[in-house]
Amino acid sequence: MILIGAPHTSHRDTWFGLLVVLSLDLRVNFFGAKWMFSRLPSPITFSKNLDRLGMPWPLGWLQKYMLIRLGGIPVYREENKGMIESTTAKLKKLDSFLLLLAPEGGIKHVKHFRSGFYYLAKNLNVPYVPVAIDYKNRQFKIHGFRKVSDSFEKDTQEIKNIFDGVEGYYRTFRA
Repeated sequence: MILIGAPHTSHRDTWFGLLVVLSLDLRVNFFGAKWMFSRLPSPITFSKNLDRLGMPWPLGWLQKYMLIRLGGIPVYREENKGMIESTTAKLKKLDSFLLLLAPEGGIKHVKHFRSGFYYLAKNLNVPYVPVAIDYKNRQFKIHGFRKVSDSFEKDTQEIKNIFDGVEGYYRTFRA
């Protein structure tokens, strides 16, 4: 099953999601930017390379080990490396899985969802479940199962309507 989390407006979403996963004793996989696996977040960056954001630090190797053990899958954003195909192949080998991802692709405001969740759900023939962290109402909302349709645009619009008005940490989601 694929869990789709939105709105993703802050790195705090990641920590709250992690707390929910640990409290429910779930084994999940999740996508994260490559830099997140070995670097510390920093408001100032000197690199234009999306995979080298944040600050390096001596315990980056431990951070990478822990995040991968928690189910993390590093995403290399500077180059297209066939992420959908490789993830599909890995997940097909498992008896069951929960893949948690943000269709916005990051914490910056975007007008369009990325299509990865759609093609993963379609290739794996699994449902997806919209999940929201509503900061205003202090709620973690898990919506019902959805089957993938034949249209990415149709599924995206349905998901946007579900998340419409949900308050993220920094902004409200608008369809």
